[in-house]
This record gives sequence, C-alpha cells and structure tokens, in this order.
Amino acid sequence: MTIQNHRNKPNPNVLQFVLIFGLLMLTCTRSFCQTITQKYDIEIAGITIGHMTVAQVTSPASVVYDQTCNVEFWFFGKIRIAYKTLSRFDPNTSQLLRSDIDAHSNRGDYLSDVIWQKDHYDINVKQYKYERKAVETQPIDFTAMQLYFEEPVGRSRVFAEYFGDYATIEPTRKGSYRIRIDDREDEYFYENGKLIKIIKKNPIKNFVIRLSNS
Repeated sequence: MTIQNHRNKPNPNVLQFVLIFGLLMLTCTRSFCQTITQKYDIEIAGITIGHMTVAQVTSPASVVYDQTCNVEFWFFGKIRIAYKTLSRFDPNTSQLLRSDIDAHSNRGDYLSDVIWQKDHYDINVKQYKYERKAVETQPIDFTAMQLYFEEPVGRSRVFAEYFGDYATIEPTRKGSYRIRIDDREDEYFYENGKLIKIIKKNPIKNFVIRLSNS
C-alpha cells in the first residue's frame, strides 16, 4: 500500500496568485505608480459586519484593481468570509489580461481565475454553491472591479469576475444603476462619478456596502 503525502505540495493556483501580486509590487518599486484607494463598510440592518478596501494601481506596465474584504456575521451560526480579488489590465488597450479571486470562509476555500490566452479567455470560477468553466473569445474591457472607480454611463453590461460572466446594467430614474446576473441584483449609487453605496439585494436581508468616512 502506498501512502501519498500532499502536505508539502504547493497549490499551483496559489503560486500564480502570489506571483501576480509580487510582480505588481516589483513594478511599483521600479517605476512610477499611482494608487487610488477607497474604503467601504459592509452593513446589515445598519450594523457593520465587515470592511472592504479597493485600490486602483496604475503603472506604465499595467492597471491593477486590488480588492480585499473581510466579513463576519451570524446566520444560523457564525459566518466568516475573507476574499481578495486582483484584476490586471493592459494600460494601452484597457483589455482585461487576468483576474484572480482567492476566497476563504468557514464553509470552504475557493480559487477562481479568468486568463487571457492570446485569442480567448479561459474562465474557471469556483465559489460557494457556484461554478463556471467557459471560454470567451471577445476581449473584455470593463469589469465589476472598475465600477468602484468609474460610473458606467452609457454601458449596458459589465463582466463580473466573481461569476466569470456578463451582468446587465440598467440606469434608474433616481440616478443609480441596477446590475443583474441570473437571479441576483445589486444597485450602485454614485455622486460626482464616485461610488458611494451598493445595495446587494437578498431575499432575507439586504447587504449595504457604504463608502467609509474613515
């Protein structure tokens, strides 16, 4: 009988994620980098349950969107969620080159990526109760990460990294935008082009992501 020991075998997806982040840091130390950071509080029924930080890092080599989120709340037991998203774009063509999501919770750990392969994207998404493997041949130039820094004026769809698929954009009369994918709906609110609030619709209780004053 052969016993295989996997304790020291590195996960290739984790190594790729670390490499992308390391290259970003190296690029910023060797050339000019401009960083815009926005912080958000995550609430349910007016109670803060977590925090989110989103950064746009622009360098001559790339434009990277870096999102970190930590949430803890009680729903028939304590739920903890922590995830990080990195989406990298070509600064000249504005095309998405790669997106990685590293999610951890007390219900499991999940890795997802969307990678441009010269003439198509390989989409491999694995999240809690959601998986998608697909190929997209058309270049992607606008994603959900950019919604934090750009009001989607005149746009009808956005690529959602979390789902590895496109969501529709519908402006409302009150100046917000409804973002829909499958049976999920979020509403985005802007002031002077800056994202100030997201309402994530939920059958039980809505989540609110609100621009932090701190």
